Amino acid sequence: LRTLTTESLAVLMPFRVQEIQDDGGIYCGENAISHNLILCNKANLLNPNSFILGVPGSGKSFFVKGWLEFLAMATQDDILICDPENEYAALVSVLGGEVIRIAAGSDHFINAMDMVEGYGDGSDPVVDKSEFILSLFEQLAKPHGIGAKEKSIVDRCTEAVYRDYQNGGRVPTL
Repeated sequence: LRTLTTESLAVLMPFRVQEIQDDGGIYCGENAISHNLILCNKANLLNPNSFILGVPGSGKSFFVKGWLEFLAMATQDDILICDPENEYAALVSVLGGEVIRIAAGSDHFINAMDMVEGYGDGSDPVVDKSEFILSLFEQLAKPHGIGAKEKSIVDRCTEAVYRDYQNGGRVPTL
């Protein structure tokens, strides 16, 4: 006695919609088909990381700021935000987080030459670091790149710098 569109009827069909409503789950959005809430307990997942994707103006930033407040207050999760536009610094400060600014003239920096215990894929860590430094120099030397002669020099210098470091010297810097 009721007229249903195909999409409305499809929601009622078994196996048409997959719902995520975990115990202890947090709000992660709305199911596009059934319009039910998605409640996901990320602790149960193999990879609990998140990405928020959408077209410009769709409310990504608004959603993320609310979600961050909830996560910070309701969980013990570690929250890392890469924020090149400095959009979240005030929120992070209010929530008691730490803002690390990496820019020219900043007190914080990244040492591309740092090598901690267990660095690499189990092979020789100096070889892995040499490959990283070579790729860094190739990016810096675009569009022409670096030749075999320069690669050899970078490789030998990297080995010499880390030989000194492994014998009790200072941590190398670029």
